[in-house]
Amino acid sequence: MTKKPVGNTGKVYKSYAEEFRREAVRMIEMEGLTTAEVGRRLGVNSNLLRKWREKYGKKSESLSVQSDLEAENRRLRDENRRLLMEREILKKAAAFFANEKN
Repeated sequence: MTKKPVGNTGKVYKSYAEEFRREAVRMIEMEGLTTAEVGRRLGVNSNLLRKWREKYGKKSESLSVQSDLEAENRRLRDENRRLLMEREILKKAAAFFANEKN
């Protein structure tokens, strides 16, 4: 944890390492402690812990995976649409050339 002055206001805010943040979120999610309890133990505001949980918690990871799956699904749908169109073109071309031979 380091303290940094922010702007010209003279206020000093604590800065926490990412590992510290992740460990705090792990305490909430794995040990079943409330954000208030973890906040008291670590000396961190519970509202800040809630923000960390949104960023580093299991839900944020599942949202990331879900958005990756949605992007992959969209890509596959586009590819499928293109392939169906190509197949129709090839069927018409095959019929055209079959008639031309006769």
